[in-house]
Amino acid sequence: MPFPPKKSPFDAKAKVKIILIVILMGISFLFLNRNGMIRLFRAEQEYKSLIEKKEALERDKSGLESEKEKLLDDKKHIEKIAREQYNMVLPGEKVFKVIEE
Repeated sequence: MPFPPKKSPFDAKAKVKIILIVILMGISFLFLNRNGMIRLFRAEQEYKSLIEKKEALERDKSGLESEKEKLLDDKKHIEKIAREQYNMVLPGEKVFKVIEE
């Protein structure tokens, strides 16, 4: 008399469920752990933002350095700043004020 085929303790549906559970646990571990994908994404965004700020500050710095050189060396630039920002005049110059109606 032939013996009936033995069934494994896990049938096909149970195996699929176990595989899906393991895959879901792996994915959740990738996203939710301390060093997960979400944190990595945020760190990359912050890095890009800091790089942009650094580049803007470097541009500002170079502009300020050129302004500094002009103020140290260029007499005409110094005179222009003195006249425009501080309303200074040379001795003997006459100042005319325009009154708008």
